[in-house]
Amino acid sequence: MNHVSCAERNEHKILVRREFDPLCRKLAGIEHPVRLNCVEIIARLPLRVKLAILLNSLKRLERPRFKIPIGIITSGNDDINLGGHDCEKLEVALNPETASEIIKSLLPIMIALPLIEPLRVLKFIIVGAAGSIVNLTVAQLIFHQLTGIGVADLVKNPISSFAGFESSVLFNFILHERWTFADASIDRRFKNVIARLVKYHGASIASFSSQILLATTLPILLGMVFWLAQLTGIIAGFALSFILGYMYTWSRSRL
Repeated sequence: MNHVSCAERNEHKILVRREFDPLCRKLAGIEHPVRLNCVEIIARLPLRVKLAILLNSLKRLERPRFKIPIGIITSGNDDINLGGHDCEKLEVALNPETASEIIKSLLPIMIALPLIEPLRVLKFIIVGAAGSIVNLTVAQLIFHQLTGIGVADLVKNPISSFAGFESSVLFNFILHERWTFADASIDRRFKNVIARLVKYHGASIASFSSQILLATTLPILLGMVFWLAQLTGIIAGFALSFILGYMYTWSRSRL
């Protein structure tokens, strides 16, 4: 196994698998019978840590290994072969902070953040879903108004789509500030809120581009009704909006 030495005392040395380095501080304070030659460390892994291990294994094209020991405490040398020792077992539980640090050590921060803050991600998705309803409602209202005065499709479709998009951006931003990231350590002064609003608009450009492109072209090319074309654009841009909005606009305070 690929271990690193993370703590030394007169009577023992602690070796932990490299991806579990954050456990070093936790294990350093564990009392154990020094007469034992080897203590095998087993951890109960939270689901989000298991998912991080799985994603890390996929990245390296390896099979995820949940069952092997995460480390050992030994009074012997560094070259430990667990198969040749009769190790006592020591089970440890990961606290949320340790679990988050392990996830950061396994995955790039852009992928790790949703696993570190699953509740915040859920809030982001709820706000995004509500914003999609606002988007679709406003766009459809504007579309009907422009249809009533005889505006051509090439004009009314992008205008309606833009109105829906802008209303949802403002709606989402307010809810993110007041709810999704209400507990985040961010500067709440007016100028910084405006700066984040500008960043959020910038992060939404890719989402808007895909949305307005589909809302404009699908009715013309495929004869699709406008509301369905607008909904298609919203769905196509949601992934981009999530990545850029969640991980760029509000991320620095949480890294």
